[in-house]
Amino acid sequence: MKFVRAEIITIGDEILYGHIVDTNSQWISNELDSIGVKTVRKSTISDQEQDILTSLSEAANRAEIILITGGLGPTNDDLTKPTLTKYFNSQLQLNEQALQDIRWIFEKVGRELTETNKQQAYLPANCEIVRNRVGTAPGMWFLEDGKVYVSMPGVPHEMKTMMTEGVLPKIQQVFNTPTIYHKMVKTIGIGESWLADKIKPWEEQLPSHVKLAYLPGLGEVKLRLTAIGNSLKILQKDVSEQLLL
Repeated sequence: MKFVRAEIITIGDEILYGHIVDTNSQWISNELDSIGVKTVRKSTISDQEQDILTSLSEAANRAEIILITGGLGPTNDDLTKPTLTKYFNSQLQLNEQALQDIRWIFEKVGRELTETNKQQAYLPANCEIVRNRVGTAPGMWFLEDGKVYVSMPGVPHEMKTMMTEGVLPKIQQVFNTPTIYHKMVKTIGIGESWLADKIKPWEEQLPSHVKLAYLPGLGEVKLRLTAIGNSLKILQKDVSEQLLL
């Protein structure tokens, strides 16, 4: 069965400068794996229009799903939304649902909705809103030439809420994703190359849908068996049978 491939693009000079750590891409790739989507690349780029445009174009050649975080704030240095508008040859228009959600957030904390924050309710005309229940920056879902592009805030709890409640379920509706099953086996006191030589005959007879990876660490080597198919129970059985050989 063929993987559905995803690429994650993290936007923000603050990450490139090392001022904050990118935890978003690790969390996203783990969640994608749980629904049968394979992350093929992660990248962090600056808040520059050309960098964003280039990354989007290149990602579309590698993946069916492109997930973007960052650059959706209300200030002038947040360029993700206008750049996406340009990339998809669209125009900004007021999204009433987004405005309603933003107004509710401000009312909840007892603050007046400013004109600057109201601008966050303007979205590309050809996108579908991804609602943000815990922040003021709505997400955007684009479908173009069979590719899905999703732009989300870089604030981790906002991104996670969007992914869990909206993005992941919708990905499963759009794509026929397989099941991915991982099994870890820990070995201790055996070097990676020596271990590889010892288990080479076993590795070579693994079924085509079961792949082996070596994860060396201090004083140990973990073996990760990854199986892909339609049924979790069948994959678990297939992997277990290999470990009994």
